Amino acid sequence: MELAQMYFPYIQPRSAWLKLKSLLSEYPSLEHLTKLKRRTFLPMEVNIIYQHLGQP
Repeated sequence: MELAQMYFPYIQPRSAWLKLKSLLSEYPSLEHLTKLKRRTFLPMEVNIIYQHLGQP
């Protein structure tokens, strides 16, 4: 959720999380991250997100 709030700092945490998941689902190589049962990403996963979306 912290990462989601970094990308979307002006909306509520839950809304930011849902928006980040929606954004990730637009990329086939990141779509698997939306199906995780956890709300945290591993450092490797964050690096992959940064590669596709850029740093917040």
